[in-house]
Amino acid sequence: MSAGPLHYKDLHAAIQAASTFDPWTGSNHPIQGRTLGRTLRRLETAGLVLKHVETVFPRSVVYSLTPAAEDLLSRARPLIDWAEEHLDLIERLQKAQAAKKRRRRQLDGKRESSDRESPDDELVD
Repeated sequence: MSAGPLHYKDLHAAIQAASTFDPWTGSNHPIQGRTLGRTLRRLETAGLVLKHVETVFPRSVVYSLTPAAEDLLSRARPLIDWAEEHLDLIERLQKAQAAKKRRRRQLDGKRESSDRESPDDELVD
């Protein structure tokens, strides 16, 4: 929407095309229409998105950014640009963190299984 107003179906298609692959988790996450609608309502309530219902048949809804959202986007743009420029670094760090968590879980699992296998102090009569 930073380039201008978008019809709901065009906005949904653009989001689908841009967000099919999630580099954070390494999996595909298509955005459902219901989720997009809910998010747009929240953004509208927050004063970041304007909704215009066109009185044509079939009904058409157009969304655009408010001046506040445009200001926010212009201030966030340097951070977004940095993240896009350093995506390979972010992915490497995430993979390293995920591997660290897997190793920790494996060690925890081994500890739990060895705790189960070792008998508790037995009472001696």
